[in-house]
Amino acid sequence: MSGNDKMAVLIPTMNRPDSLRRTLGTFFQGEVIPDELIVIDQSEKANDRNENRKITEIYASFAKVKYIYQSLPSSTKARNKALKECNCEMIIFSDDDVDVNKNTLKNVLSIMGDQSISMIAGVNEYAAVSNSKLGYLLGTKSFKNRHIGYVTKSVLGRFPDILTYEVPTQWAMSFFFVVRKSLLDKWKIKWDEKMTGYAYAEDLDFSYSYYKKSKAEHLKCIMSDKVIVKHLGSQEYRIPSRKHIFMYIINRAYLCYKHKMGKKAEIMMNWCNFWMMIRAFLKKDNYPYYRDAIKKEKNVRKYIKDGILKDSFYV
Repeated sequence: MSGNDKMAVLIPTMNRPDSLRRTLGTFFQGEVIPDELIVIDQSEKANDRNENRKITEIYASFAKVKYIYQSLPSSTKARNKALKECNCEMIIFSDDDVDVNKNTLKNVLSIMGDQSISMIAGVNEYAAVSNSKLGYLLGTKSFKNRHIGYVTKSVLGRFPDILTYEVPTQWAMSFFFVVRKSLLDKWKIKWDEKMTGYAYAEDLDFSYSYYKKSKAEHLKCIMSDKVIVKHLGSQEYRIPSRKHIFMYIINRAYLCYKHKMGKKAEIMMNWCNFWMMIRAFLKKDNYPYYRDAIKKEKNVRKYIKDGILKDSFYV
């Protein structure tokens, strides 16, 4: 392989040794395997960290392997730290709870051989298909963009209704996507570390920024039915529901202003949040969390508009 054909897999992990073991096993099962593996471990327990190091180092005879411990949990900091250590042109960002199909990396290599393609968003084989039209009214879907991967005015990432072979996309989900390191360096794109902990929508922010730069240079960002993984949604470790919902509401507002999406987006985002709160009330599913998160976002909006995010916003 030439330097441009080299692939690195960058994985942040936290408190999930069993999930990490399974994920790495699937990355190294195919005809094409990574040239470099970088695992950033933020596990709280020493036993988990020791286990994660052993799991990672199993693959040292197959690829250049780096295991790095990071004491402060942050998915954005972890991915930026991994980027600094990476020496490959093709970068695969992956979560620690995916099964990678045997031909996925081979297909990545083939597709990225086309230099006009700057990003591939992986497709989750387990993703549910929604045929509901209600999302068009509530602001969670866009009728105009339903055939592509897109970012809604309410600051949500959405996949196409139907994926056939290869479609354009404006974003990628962090469970699996591929970018070019040379373009990241050229455009000075990094993960936004203002979104701390295991944040919400940091992947939308990063990939949407990358998409906009790609579009300006007439490069393509795509989703492909040849790049398939199974996103398992591991329950081995999850952040608390209240904090997750606060991040869901507040970080989307932060991105709305950061990306200068305009007044219409602000209105649609608030409309979408309101209906999500109503749905939570009707289903008796964390309604107080949505109510409190929406109230908190209003209280801190002046700071968010100035690009300020604090951990205290999420409590």
